[in-house]
Amino acid sequence: MPVAVKMRPTLRIELKRTTPRKILHDMYRRYSRYIVNDDDDQLIEWKKTDLHKEIAKKLKPGDYLRHLRQAARWTLRELGEKIETSPQRVYDFETGQRAISKKAAKKFAELFKVNAGVFI
Repeated sequence: MPVAVKMRPTLRIELKRTTPRKILHDMYRRYSRYIVNDDDDQLIEWKKTDLHKEIAKKLKPGDYLRHLRQAARWTLRELGEKIETSPQRVYDFETGQRAISKKAAKKFAELFKVNAGVFI
């Protein structure tokens, strides 16, 4: 399901004329993909952004599960109880020692209100 999101900078930095050229060059080299022009009101699909692609490469299903669990402020035991499994199994899912089954993925999806595909 395509979703259009308007990208907004999360941090606004204004540089003065006295900012050393070395710092300007370094900032542009490191963050040029994230520099946003305030006059640009164009909508783009989130999954087509470089930021999404970069995050998706690094984020495995277990990492995603851990982030959602921590965002909900649940312990391994609490999440295990909610999906009727042991805390050790949840830990194994998060660390990638055990693949997340389709059954568990569906339970996580219902619990966190996300697509089950992110866990597989």
